[in-house]
Amino acid sequence: MNMKALLFALAALACTLPLRADNWVQNGDFIDGITHWHGDGRAPADFASDNPMAKPDPFTSKGLIIPLKHTVWAKVAQDFKGKSASGVLSITYMVSPDLTFSSKPDDYVNVPDHIGYDAWLPFNTPPGRWVIFISDFGSSRGEYYTIKPVLGSSNVQTYRAKVGGLTPLEDKTISLVFPPGTGNLVILSVSLTDN
Repeated sequence: MNMKALLFALAALACTLPLRADNWVQNGDFIDGITHWHGDGRAPADFASDNPMAKPDPFTSKGLIIPLKHTVWAKVAQDFKGKSASGVLSITYMVSPDLTFSSKPDDYVNVPDHIGYDAWLPFNTPPGRWVIFISDFGSSRGEYYTIKPVLGSSNVQTYRAKVGGLTPLEDKTISLVFPPGTGNLVILSVSLTDN
C-alpha cells in the first residue's frame, strides 16, 4: 500500500470514530469499578456470586451501585477540576424495582445538613427526589439539581442539565446524594463536559 492510500485510509477511519467530549469527571463510565469515587457506593464485584457458574444479576453487574439507607442520606462524591466556566452534566441511572424514597417531609429539610455539608446554605427539596451537588471551591459557591426518578421502571433514565458559573481549572466536587429509603439505585454514567 502506498503512502497516499495509507493516509486516505487513516483519514477515513478517523471520520468513522465518534467525537467524544472531554469528561471532567474521572471514571465516569465506571469501566475501572468505583475508582475515583468515594462514599457509600459499591462496585458490581460486591454483588457477584461465589458460584462461577451463576449468571450475574444484570441490575448489579455494572455501574456504581447505591444501596439506600433506611434512616440517613447516602452519598458518593468525586473531586475534579473543570476546564471552563460552563458545561453539560449528564447522568444515566437505573432504579431497582423495590426502590422507595422516604415520604417524611423532615427527611428533605436542610438537605446539606443531612450529608454534613455545613458550608452550604440550607435548602429543602420535595420528598422523593435525589440531589446532585456541584461545589466550586474557586468561587466558593455551588449549584444543586434535584432529580425525581420514575420508580418501578427498569428502563435506563437520564438527567441532563447545563451547568454555569464555574471557575475554570479550580477544585470542584460533584456529589450524588440520596434520601433515606429502600432498594438500590445504579449510576451507569456521569459526565460533565464542555458545552
